[in-house]
Amino acid sequence: MTKSRKQKQKKQDFLKRKLKVGKTKPKASNLTDTSFVSRTISIKNQHLEHDHDLSKKLSLLKHHNVTVRKETLQNFQKAIPKIIHSKLMSPLLTQCIPLICDDSRVVREQLVELIKEIGKWDAQVLRLHCKVFVLYINMATTHIVPQIQNDSTKFLLCLLEICQDELIRQAWVKLLNDVFCVLGWGSIGHNQAAGAVQTKKRDAKNLKIHLDALYQLIKGGCVEPELESNDEENEEASNQHLIPNYPQPYDYLKLFARVLKNKDSNVTTTQQMGSLAAQDIETRQQIFKSQYADTLDKELDLLVKDGGECGRSANNIKQLVSTICT
Repeated sequence: MTKSRKQKQKKQDFLKRKLKVGKTKPKASNLTDTSFVSRTISIKNQHLEHDHDLSKKLSLLKHHNVTVRKETLQNFQKAIPKIIHSKLMSPLLTQCIPLICDDSRVVREQLVELIKEIGKWDAQVLRLHCKVFVLYINMATTHIVPQIQNDSTKFLLCLLEICQDELIRQAWVKLLNDVFCVLGWGSIGHNQAAGAVQTKKRDAKNLKIHLDALYQLIKGGCVEPELESNDEENEEASNQHLIPNYPQPYDYLKLFARVLKNKDSNVTTTQQMGSLAAQDIETRQQIFKSQYADTLDKELDLLVKDGGECGRSANNIKQLVSTICT
């Protein structure tokens, strides 16, 4: 009996029921009743977390396509006002700074615009990453590709406009050596005779950018900044009790740094000074007078004779050097 009853129940699932006139269609067994009423909370404007969406685009900065890398930098530049104080800035700069040595010119130009945008909203973000910037600018100035080497001073000039004091405090001698290397001047290398020839072969536009970066670097490192207040006597006494203007004020002591010694006997005095901390202006002036002033006089005279925009820039540097050395 049980077997025949189960067979009848199975057959009923496949039978088409005949509807009778005047009667409603029977409800299905799996019907959900939606007649109940519940209280709901409606939010007109939801707060969406955009940082998570942008963090997924960080990997696109290493994409093999040039257009993708450029457009990703443009997207981050537009989003800077929203994310400038978020936790996304540190990984963003970590991924962006290596693009200083990117093979594409448009990517490097877009990176300069991104750095300017960040500095416009908060220069402290760039100050915290100055050591990484110096590392990659150093790599760019000694790069085998001439285009990357020429664009290295664009990044240096951009950073000098935003966080000059921090760059000079950390790596003034090293950056000065880098600019000399780009210009082909013989202060740090073995190409003293070829310096003038290499300078003439360079594009005048790039040469002017190199000279402008050199001018700002020398001025920021060897010229006393003008004080806004007239109370100069009380300033030294008051600064002793204030919070320092820059992070890690005792970094020059290198208490927690391990410095590797260079055993190469062919290393010049200027290259050895690149690892020294020249945080006070008197030390920088002494280094400049003893190591760079003579080379600058010789090379700048040749540029001034050529004239043009480069000659004017060289003349400005020459006047600055004369004021420092007197």
